[in-house]
Amino acid sequence: MSELFSIQLQNRKQQGRDGVWLDLPTTTEQVQAALRQIGISSDNPQGLFISGYFAEEEKRFAIPYNMVLASNVDELNFLASRLETLSTGERAELNAALQAPQSELFSIGRITDFPENVDYYVHLPDVHGPAQLGDYYLNRSGMVDMPEEWKGGIDTAQFGRYVAQQEQGVFTEYGYLVKSGDVWQKVHEGQPVPEEYRVLSFPASEILRDAANIPPPVQPETEPQKVIPIILNGKDSVERMKEITDRLETGIQELFDSDRYKAYLTTMAKFHNYSFNNTLLIAMQGGQLVAGFNKWKDTFHRTVKKGEKGIKILAPAPYKVKQKIEKLDEQGKLILGKDGKPLTEEKTVQIPAFKVVSVFDVSQTEGEPLPTIAVNELSGSVQGYQDFFKALEQASPVPIGFEDIEGEAHGYFHLLDNRIAIQEGMSQLQTIKTAIHEIAHAKLHAIDPDDPEQTNRPDSRTREVQAESVAYAVCQHYGLDTSEYSFGYVAGWSSGRELAELKASLEIIRSAAHELISALDEHLAELRQQREADLSAAQEAAFALDNGNILFIQTCDSGYDYTLHDADKKALDGGQLDAPGLTLPDAGQEALNLLGQTAAVSEVLLGDKLAAFQEATEKANELPEPAKIPDPAAEPTVTILWSESDKLQDGETMPLSVANRVFEELDTAQHTEREKDGYEGGWYDKTAFRIDFTLNGQPDSYEGRQDFGDGEGSLVQHIQNYHEYYAKDENWKNFVLHNKGPEAWEQDKAEREMVLTEFIPYLKQHCNLSVMEQTATTALREGQNILPEQTSYYTAVVAYVQDCRSMLNQGRYDLPEPPKLADFDQSLQDYEAQVQAEIAQEAAAAGMTVEEYAAAGFEAPQQDSFSIYQLRNEDSTRVYRFEPYDRLQAAGRTVDKANYMEVYAAPLAVGTTLEDIYRTFNVDHPADFKGHSLSVSDVVVLHLNGQYTAHYCDSVGFQQVPEFLRENPLRTAELSTEQNENMIDGVLNNAPSLGELEAKAKAGEQISLTDLAAAVKAEEKAPKTKKSRAAKPKKPSIRAQLDAAKKEQSKQTQPREKTKELEV
Repeated sequence: MSELFSIQLQNRKQQGRDGVWLDLPTTTEQVQAALRQIGISSDNPQGLFISGYFAEEEKRFAIPYNMVLASNVDELNFLASRLETLSTGERAELNAALQAPQSELFSIGRITDFPENVDYYVHLPDVHGPAQLGDYYLNRSGMVDMPEEWKGGIDTAQFGRYVAQQEQGVFTEYGYLVKSGDVWQKVHEGQPVPEEYRVLSFPASEILRDAANIPPPVQPETEPQKVIPIILNGKDSVERMKEITDRLETGIQELFDSDRYKAYLTTMAKFHNYSFNNTLLIAMQGGQLVAGFNKWKDTFHRTVKKGEKGIKILAPAPYKVKQKIEKLDEQGKLILGKDGKPLTEEKTVQIPAFKVVSVFDVSQTEGEPLPTIAVNELSGSVQGYQDFFKALEQASPVPIGFEDIEGEAHGYFHLLDNRIAIQEGMSQLQTIKTAIHEIAHAKLHAIDPDDPEQTNRPDSRTREVQAESVAYAVCQHYGLDTSEYSFGYVAGWSSGRELAELKASLEIIRSAAHELISALDEHLAELRQQREADLSAAQEAAFALDNGNILFIQTCDSGYDYTLHDADKKALDGGQLDAPGLTLPDAGQEALNLLGQTAAVSEVLLGDKLAAFQEATEKANELPEPAKIPDPAAEPTVTILWSESDKLQDGETMPLSVANRVFEELDTAQHTEREKDGYEGGWYDKTAFRIDFTLNGQPDSYEGRQDFGDGEGSLVQHIQNYHEYYAKDENWKNFVLHNKGPEAWEQDKAEREMVLTEFIPYLKQHCNLSVMEQTATTALREGQNILPEQTSYYTAVVAYVQDCRSMLNQGRYDLPEPPKLADFDQSLQDYEAQVQAEIAQEAAAAGMTVEEYAAAGFEAPQQDSFSIYQLRNEDSTRVYRFEPYDRLQAAGRTVDKANYMEVYAAPLAVGTTLEDIYRTFNVDHPADFKGHSLSVSDVVVLHLNGQYTAHYCDSVGFQQVPEFLRENPLRTAELSTEQNENMIDGVLNNAPSLGELEAKAKAGEQISLTDLAAAVKAEEKAPKTKKSRAAKPKKPSIRAQLDAAKKEQSKQTQPREKTKELEV
């Protein structure tokens, strides 16, 4: 497999950081290694996207960049594998087809079918223009039959253009292309990617996200290595032996390429009891599991497929000869004859020799399934770790201990003390690998006390190659993860060394690996026998299965009781086995059969492990307290299921509004803390929660998890962000469609839409009501300084909140207007009537009706003017900045005035156009203009003839954006943040209301007449309504209230800031 092109993989959460490049075609292991580098697992598959595409110039395919980015890893891997089969000429033809102005290769699936359709086009790679095409047809194609002297008078360029027009051919950078007339063969397009090319498999997840119950992906099987037997041409056995020994020498020289060396060690791990020569021969020919023709037939009941060529290896072929040898006496001395010469005798002796024989790989045979090969495979946190490490200790020639090693070394072999030290605190897998590596050093490189000069000791590079090679082979044999092993350095190590030295070193590696594997197998078998004996004598045990389930079984009067638990130790099923005659292991297997559990037993738990398991099951299966049905008239509650924050307790329950504030404070604190220089603590404080509530009259709950420090803010904001992200994420959509199907995707969309359009507004309204309630109850609690009418008013607010909570929980979101202080004090109503009369007089003086005067902001008509608005300098507006209007619309975003601030306002001269304003504020802007030069994403608001219009500065010209001047549509669905500030008159507004002014007047304080006018003007804008609480009038515009008091506030106070109680 060779690199064809590369794609860059990236994590959406890590945008801004470099992704990782993945060469294609590739393997599942390489994909998983790449995904780990960018923090992608089955926990967050939706975060994966393709962000780049690259190929060396000589290998480049003209596939559209965006087409690659819109595809997926499996499709591109299949494509790369298919394109590998193309010749150089066919690749040029493909590039020409891709560059055609109206290319028919409009999708990855279509391009994948190109190798089956190379005859669909006629391609002339050296023709790039009409003159060359005309010359080709006239002089080289053999299709034009005319005298040579006539050809000289033909304009080849004009002739070429005519030909191209007639046959609808196209000129490209890669030559001329025209359809041949063949029918396009649709083979792979529209079909699923074949299983053997599916390499996208996400690494195992560590956590579960909110509502994301992602099943683990199916691991594709690795395509078996192709067997390529050595073909010998010798006429007799002598010539064939010479051929194969020559091939062996060549194979040794070629072996020290990183990938070939790794493949050889993998073969050696399987055939560790074979000789070095045969191990290398099997590796050279691609063998995985070999046996002779009759062995396959008689032992495994499989036959060699017809036409298969055998893998050539060497087999012993000793022969006997008669030789005259000198006679020796019992002391081993020569026996002399009478002539004084040594006596001789004729004896038959055996001469060692070898011959070439054929064996066959399992892939070359067919028949009955092979029995499971009994190799003690280890993985992950190593199953049977204690047994395996104990076997390593027994096989090691020196003691093994643990210590805290300075530096980055995982372990070392102490030459003088003859001991092995391993870094404490590592994972089980890393501990095993390190122990094997250091045992190899101890076996091969210990100092010989009888040879102080160490004349035969290999150099340091050779010692490291040998130890690492032995460790790789042993790990391969036992199924340990070897993906981190790399042998790129062996080419440099082997360079310049004699063949005999290389061969000797390889034999040392093979012999040491064979010796260590044999010793480990022996010790593991002994430990297994001992464990089986312990199990037979035990009265209870637990069997851990490969699928994560665990079977607990114990003896009872009639036989055995058994219970099946899941990975979380929760009981799934159980029963009683009336078979007292069975041994505990046999009873366990019978129980598994009855439960339908086909997964293999990975470990048997006895002793301390069994005790720990039983303790865990007791906790997991404790009967929880019955869930309390939420009060249908109460605020939702939040329960902390578990948290890494020391500010929260597991099981702690609090009202939604409190949790919303606390979550925001903890998130902000953690986010701020981790950004400090030198911070070494945890990056997040994960917190799982449950919200219990009543929605549409039915009790319900929502579970999720927020990571404090992620910068998401409050609890409600986290839930909103989470579902907005997945509702728009194409990778998540593709994942659900691919793994669960269209129905699951439709259900996913519906659930998220319900959360965003109903559940989130429901939660926000409850939080807003809590703000009102808290303000009113605080005022009542400090009641000695408030007037009787204020007491009545705050009491009515508390009752209003209680009524509204019940309405919300029953699904009524169009809540009635809240009480007003003016409703409880006649004097305030009198004030209001007085100011209303004044407003009527002002309107008449301006020649307007009261309604027109109110619509004009209670101001007389002014001269024409313009205002410039620019985006606020905040993180939330980054995605809007300098964006053309069509891209904003495509992304589903609107030009919202809430994201902008007014930076300039001035009278509008007669005849001034938008382009005049653009030119002025780019080339010669006024001295008092403090904003940046007028740019894309800025808004100009014109006030012409009493009408306001908003204009978005686009990449070309301006776009009218009436939405800029509209009220936020969310106001009709929920109580907004502005309503939080204005819900209780005289409590949350920074501008004084009628109630506050009346209270000050009654207390003898002076009040501002302008404040009074502004407050009454705001009241004037509210429609006349009945005072019944059940009425449902249109809510007063908060924007109008703010506009009414705008001038006076700008003179007397700083502009007020919105409350941060709730992020909208």
